[in-house]
Parts: sequence; structure tokens; C-alpha cells
Amino acid sequence: MQLDDSKCTSCGMCSAVCPKHAIKIILNEDGFYRPIIDEKLCINCGICKKICYKYDENYKEEKINIAPVCLSAKNKNKDELNNASSGAVSIELMRACLELGYKVVGVKYDYEKDIATSKIASKEEELLEFRGSKYFQSCTEETFKQIIKDNSEQRYAIFGTPCQIYAFSKIAELKKIKDKFLLIDIFCHGCPSINLWSKYIEDVKKRNKISTFDLIKFRSKTHSWHEFCFDFKKDNKQFSSNKYNNPFYELFFGMDIMNEACYNCIARSSIIKTDIRLGDFWGWQYDLDKEGVSAVVINSERGKELFNKVSDKFITKEFSFEEVIEAQSYGKEHKYDKQRRLRTLKNLRSNLSMIDIQKEYRKMLHVSSNIKRFLKNLSKRFLGDFYIKLRQRKHKKV
Repeated sequence: MQLDDSKCTSCGMCSAVCPKHAIKIILNEDGFYRPIIDEKLCINCGICKKICYKYDENYKEEKINIAPVCLSAKNKNKDELNNASSGAVSIELMRACLELGYKVVGVKYDYEKDIATSKIASKEEELLEFRGSKYFQSCTEETFKQIIKDNSEQRYAIFGTPCQIYAFSKIAELKKIKDKFLLIDIFCHGCPSINLWSKYIEDVKKRNKISTFDLIKFRSKTHSWHEFCFDFKKDNKQFSSNKYNNPFYELFFGMDIMNEACYNCIARSSIIKTDIRLGDFWGWQYDLDKEGVSAVVINSERGKELFNKVSDKFITKEFSFEEVIEAQSYGKEHKYDKQRRLRTLKNLRSNLSMIDIQKEYRKMLHVSSNIKRFLKNLSKRFLGDFYIKLRQRKHKKV
């Protein structure tokens, strides 16, 4: 039997906390992780519901404990900055967590299975596998189970999505072990179907006659920080995705293949459960920055203490919370077309190539959307920074 998954965020924590192992996490045909319950094993204890935010009617009503400290941050170390997706904050926080005695939970890429998985790092060299954003959800089940089963004094720094962090915060409340977890999440746009990545990477391998890659950099800065790009490496061969026409990111930002729960996610639009929230500092203030700048929102005393340990490694500037979230998905409900979503998910399950799926997707869009995309690419090619400067001048006048 499958649980009601209409608002399931795919965090996987329900399986980890089940005392009878009655819940398993499977990847469904649409490319989303979903819980399956074995009624023969279930004892109706209700623990899974207690840590799932879709059953928490008071979530929206909870208040922030302190006024958050909101910063932009750019790593002074150019090598660290170049290897990061934004301002290279996460890696420094992770190193500090290890020094403080925490084990660090992050996401690595499995090059054999072409999936993202949540893992535990206890050594600094293991942290390098967590570098870079991954633009689809990780498989969490086994790692989360390992953490929940650990009844020792070991502490964990959890780097995850807002829905995952919510689940860990509820476990900490229920078991009265708040000191066991340090919680760091991200400004989340939403998680697309994993089938999108599977189809895209299959196409990249086929066109380049490569079966597996040695390294994939998600969100590399090859074309600068603002240009979403993948870097691929195999032996001595290295190449990057196209700057103007990337089918993965086109469908990702098209919003029609997201996890259904992501369109109006409460956790995405709340910071009450996290110690620190991280993300790219999108917005007119850094539109001309090509190296990368992080947004850092510190929401607890423990978060302050952690960031203070690494603050000297960054160029920082303080902003208001409103300025930080202006260009984020925080507080916004994503719009999508239900029929277009169903057709695109179906196409991703089919034998169509990624390029054919992209063409079919464009056919379903209104003509104005295709014109907008064309003009945007045109401006990137021929206007470059001039257009951005005009936009900045407009913001400054306002």
C-alpha cells in the first residue's frame, strides 16, 4: 500500500523513524522518492506523522526566536570560490563542524548509478565530495536511518533541504536531543523529477561516447557565476554545457516537472527550524559579480557561534531579510500547468531523447514564453553586462 503522497516532499525521514521498518522509500515512475507502507508491519504508532510537516497544522503559526542576521558572503580564497556554486560558505562551515566534533551530513554524487545520495563525513577529505549544488533530490533513506539509530553522544551537522531539516528538528524535539543536531539548510527552488537528470545525462553520454564520468560539476562557473552550466570530465577529456541552450535547466526553470509538494512548500518559506540558511545571493546588488556570492541567514545562537568561527574567511556585508529573499523562492507559490506537467513527465519516461523532449516541451508553451526565452538569449549574446547595468541603475533610483 502507498501512503498519501500528494504533499510528500521526498525527505525520506518517515522510513528512518519507523520502529517496525514498515515504510520503504522507492523511486516511482515519475522520478520522485515516495514512501510505501507494509500494513502487516505497521502498528499505527503515528511517529511518521509527527515528523512530517504536512501533518503539522501549527507550522505556519510558529515565530522566529530571534531577528535573523542576514549577510552576503564571498570566500577570500579564490580556489575555494572557483570550486563552489556560489560564495563557498558551505565547505568552510563543514570544516568548522568537524573541528567542533560533529559528523557532517551532505550530498555526494554516485557516478556509477548517476544519482545523488546523502552521506556522513567524519574526515575533511570526505567533505570535497559534497562540493557543489545538485539539482535534484538525494536518496536519504539509509543515511537517515543510521543517524536516527545512533544513540551515542555523537553530534551531527545536517546540511539539507528545508523539508529534511524540518524532519530532523521534529526528531530533536520529540526525543529531547536538540544539542545532537546542528541544522543548515538552503534557499530551495524545488526538486525536479530525477528522470530529467537521467534523461539529460544519458543524452550527454551518448553524444560524447562516454559511459561514465570521473567528475561532474553542477553549476560550474565556466561561463561565470550567473550562467548555469555543467562541467564534465573523463580521463583527459573535459567539456562544458552550452551557455545559451541547456535542456536540463530549461525544463528545471520551466517549473512543470517539480515534485508536487514543491509548488507551495511551507518549509521553503520558513526559517524557524534551521540554525543557518544558505543560498546564492541573487539580486541586482550582485548582478555584475562573476565569481559568486552567498546569502547567509543566521537564525539561532548556535548558528551565530558557528559562522563566527569562519567569518574571517569571507568578505561580508549585512542586508535586511527582505533584501536577501527578494530574488529567492521564499514566500512564493510556483505556478505550473497541470496538463503540461503530466505530458512532460510522460515524455521523460519514454524513449524520446532529451532534445526531442525539449522540442515537445516548447511546443506546449505559449508563444510569448518562447519569444521571451529567445530575447533573453539574444541579450546575453549581444548586450552582455550593458543590460545588467541598466537594470542596476533602475533599482538604485527606486
